[in-house]
Amino acid sequence: MSEQQEKIPAQMFSRPGVVNARRFVGEYCFELEGLSEMIRVRIFGSLDDDWYEVAQSHYLQPPGANSPSMSETQRYGSVEDALNDILTLFSSGYDQAIKAGHVPDDSWLMPSRELDW
Repeated sequence: MSEQQEKIPAQMFSRPGVVNARRFVGEYCFELEGLSEMIRVRIFGSLDDDWYEVAQSHYLQPPGANSPSMSETQRYGSVEDALNDILTLFSSGYDQAIKAGHVPDDSWLMPSRELDW
C-alpha cells in the first residue's frame, strides 16, 4: 500500500467544524459511441469503506427525455455497485434513444456542476 493509499483513521477528522470526511478512491472514464465528450466518474469512499459516493462530469438527457438520467442511489456498498449503476443509466438511456431512431449528438450530455472538472 503506497503512502497516499495508507488508511487514515476516521478519528483523525473528529474535530470541531469538520464534517463529511471522505476519501478519493479513483476516477473512471468512458465515452458513448457517437459522442465526443469523455464522461468521467469520480468515486469517493467513507474513511472506513462502509459506503461509496459518485460524482460524474455529465448526465445523459437524450431527445424525448424530460430530464437528465440521475441515480436515485446516494451511497453504494462497493465501487462496483456504484459504477454498475452509473453505466446502466448511461447505457440504457443511450440505447432507448438509438432504438427510437435518434442519432447520437453531444447535446445529449448535460455537464455536471458537482465538481470542478
